[in-house]
Amino acid sequence: MKKILALLLTVGMVLGLFAGCGNSNTTPAGTAAAANPTAANPTAAAAADSLDGTYDITVWVSEMAGVKELTEQQIKDFMEENPGIVINATIEGVTESESATQMITSVEDGADLFCFAQDQLARLVQAGALTKLGTKAAAEVTELNDSGAVAAATIGSDMWCYPMTSDNGYFMIYDSSVIPAEHLDSLEDIIADCEAAGRGFSMELETSAWYNVAFFFATGCHSNWTMSADGKSFESVDDDFNSDNGVIALKGMKKLLNSTAYKSSSSADDFSAAIPAAVVIVGTWGTSSAKAALGDNYACTDLPSFTVDGNSYHLGSFSGNKLVGVKPQTDPVKTAVLQKLALYLTNEKCQLARFDAVGWGPSNKAAQQSEKVAGDPALAALAAQSAYATPQGQIDGSWWDIAKVYATAAKEATTD
Repeated sequence: MKKILALLLTVGMVLGLFAGCGNSNTTPAGTAAAANPTAANPTAAAAADSLDGTYDITVWVSEMAGVKELTEQQIKDFMEENPGIVINATIEGVTESESATQMITSVEDGADLFCFAQDQLARLVQAGALTKLGTKAAAEVTELNDSGAVAAATIGSDMWCYPMTSDNGYFMIYDSSVIPAEHLDSLEDIIADCEAAGRGFSMELETSAWYNVAFFFATGCHSNWTMSADGKSFESVDDDFNSDNGVIALKGMKKLLNSTAYKSSSSADDFSAAIPAAVVIVGTWGTSSAKAALGDNYACTDLPSFTVDGNSYHLGSFSGNKLVGVKPQTDPVKTAVLQKLALYLTNEKCQLARFDAVGWGPSNKAAQQSEKVAGDPALAALAAQSAYATPQGQIDGSWWDIAKVYATAAKEATTD
């Protein structure tokens, strides 16, 4: 594994540079929060005596089928429950990552209310693209949502957004006619089953650090980033992927990378491919396609374990959340309306409606306890995997590009 050792050392040296570099994600010109008084003063909106009025807003939601229409109805419901507030909403479907990128590129041209994944929080705060929650709203969010979701919306002592889901993690969806129950805990057995059946095993290792960290977390590796108190910059990094445990992780990863069944993908559509997958490592967003393709053979479970030098390591994962942010406004009354709407769109009722429509797992504690949520196979698998998951904190954007090269290099490495 000489090439792997060299790779780990090189990446470790690059990561070490971050510790003394401060903020590597500079705020784009023209996007600073100074022009938006409510960004610096989250309680300014609360000073408004009345929220009655007509408001033209832009809302960015997931591009997933059905989400836009559901959001339109939920905003109508909000207006019915808040007579006097009239919202003319332009609702657009934008991917979670693209939503953050567009906001950072131009906060002024961005949506007033937008959805994003928690790994985008740091750079959105750095760009001045979010309004902090006031004390009352933050307390309500903390009371109603699970602790992981609350942490995902918080930097330091400030809460910056509203949790919408607690399902941004991944697990294993598989064809139960190919993978027997007794093989579910063994990566090696699952690979052999896929190869024997001429079926695929999809896991996005070569193009996504979010997925390939599963092997590193399995062996006890970590990558922890510390932000400044104001959330504007990264101060240090504690990353031990460059270690003996990192080598073990890459040895385990190589077993899948070198399999004829392997495909670097996280698409549940692979179950319907010309050479169909028998296994796809994906999140809840893949369940609809998987169910349609697999029918009665659709099954879900937590990730398996791999063995290196006689020791077994259960694959880890990232766990995370979908969040709703409010763009800073110059009008404190409009800010208050947007905050009220964001709180409504992430309440128990709306989260359960999203579960019914698109299968998203709630962050709201009461919604999580509902019978239909608790009995969902995909969410049950995600819950089982949570015992091995690492909550996704704030990570410098450059790390993702650095870490994803591990898989490609490991695939090409010799094993002498």
